[in-house]
Amino acid sequence: MKKIMFAGFAFIAILTACNEPAKTVSQEGVYKLEKQVLTDGKTEYIKSSANGDVQYKVFTSEGYFYIGIGKDSSAGFGTGSYKQEGNTITETNIYNSGSLDTAWDAKLEITNNEKGFTQVIPSLMAGGVSYKDTEDYTKIEAAGTSALDGIWEQTKTIVVTGKDTVDQTYKEHKVYSAGHFMWATRVTDTVTKKTNNYVGHGTFTLNNEALTENLDLSNVTGAVRQYDIKIKFNGADEFTQETADTVAKSVGFKTYKRIKK
Repeated sequence: MKKIMFAGFAFIAILTACNEPAKTVSQEGVYKLEKQVLTDGKTEYIKSSANGDVQYKVFTSEGYFYIGIGKDSSAGFGTGSYKQEGNTITETNIYNSGSLDTAWDAKLEITNNEKGFTQVIPSLMAGGVSYKDTEDYTKIEAAGTSALDGIWEQTKTIVVTGKDTVDQTYKEHKVYSAGHFMWATRVTDTVTKKTNNYVGHGTFTLNNEALTENLDLSNVTGAVRQYDIKIKFNGADEFTQETADTVAKSVGFKTYKRIKK
C-alpha cells in the first residue's frame, strides 16, 4: 500500500513540475551591439561594430536605455519602461530621437546565449514599410552598484559666472548602471534651427559625494575625457551635480529626477 502511495506522490510531483511556468531570466545588464540586420524582405540594411557602428543598451530593473553612433557620427537614442514575460519583452517609449515622446510599444523576442542575447522585432513600421529587426548583443562585465543606478531626466541646469546666473535647462536623459553611464540629448541650434542628437557612454565611480565619470564615447567634439563632479542627493530620487569650468570661470549645477516605472 505504501509503495502505491509513494508512486502516486512521485507522479503528482512530476506533473506539478511540468505544469510550472518557465522561470523568466532577468535581462538586467549593460550590453554592446555586435550586429543589426534590418530587412523588408527584399533589401538588408546592416549595422555592425566591425564596420565602426557603436551601440550600447542597458536594462535596469525599471527601464531600458540605448544610444547609438554611426560611423558618420550620426546618433540615435531611446529610453522607456518595459515588461518582461518569459522570452518576450514589451518596451514602452518615454522618449527617443525618432518619435520623441510619442507613446508606442515594441515587442521583442529575446534569445539569451553565453555571450549576451539576440532580440528580434518581427514587424517594425517605418515610413509605411514593415521591417524585421534582428540585433545581436554582447554583455559587458558589471562593476558594482551605486545609489545612482537608474534612469534619470534633467529638470534644471543653472550656470553661474561671477555674479551672473543663467538658466540653461534642456532635454536630457541619463542612465547609471553596473559601473557604466550613458546620456542622450536632442538640441536645436538657435541660429541654424538645425536639430542634432548627442550621446555619450563611459564608466563611473561614486565615492560619497565625489563622482568620477570617464567618458569614452561621444559624438560631441572634444567631450571624451574624465569629469570630476560633486553631487548632492535630494532624497533617493533626485540629485544635483556641480561641475567647474576653469576656462570659462563658471560653475554649472544640473538637477536630475529619477524616472520610475
